[in-house]
Amino acid sequence: MKKYLLVISIFTLFTFDAVAQTSELTEFNQERLHVNKIGMMVLGGWALGNMATNGVLLRNPSSNEQAHFYRMNIFWNVVNLALAVPGFRHSIITDPSSLSLAETTAEFHQMSKIVLMNAALDVAYITGGYLMREMAKTRPNKQDILRGYGKSLILQGGFLLAFDAVLFLALQSKSKGLTSLLDKVTITPESVGLVFRF
Repeated sequence: MKKYLLVISIFTLFTFDAVAQTSELTEFNQERLHVNKIGMMVLGGWALGNMATNGVLLRNPSSNEQAHFYRMNIFWNVVNLALAVPGFRHSIITDPSSLSLAETTAEFHQMSKIVLMNAALDVAYITGGYLMREMAKTRPNKQDILRGYGKSLILQGGFLLAFDAVLFLALQSKSKGLTSLLDKVTITPESVGLVFRF
């Protein structure tokens, strides 16, 4: 009878620990998806605001340069909106409890890599904007378009660089939760297991 009670007690402890890990994983995924959802709302809001504002301003630009600036801002933010909508949709339709630890880790690291690559592209956009403005000095027949597009690249690249930096920091602030979950997993050449701490 004592052995029977001991076996039941051990299984109960393992069950509680497994449930705790599942709830920790679900909680981590909820937080991670919430960060992504807020990020996509900010990006989508920026895109819609830019498209509306620049659309209105394009009706009566003060110069050809300004017209090119407004036009490029609209084109740029069509792309931003096209990226924000699927990202937002993914955040709201994904069930946080349906993701395994492996899927969670893969998604977290993939998102971090994407944000870092985007930040590098943002620097390239800003640099490209400054180069276009410099090129305008030697190409008078394309001066308006180069200056207008250059200003747009600097503005949009600057916003996206700030956006990606904040999103990366927000994601990294959640990485301790993932590290805590991964600390409970042990891998040996013969097996994979969970570490139970009492």
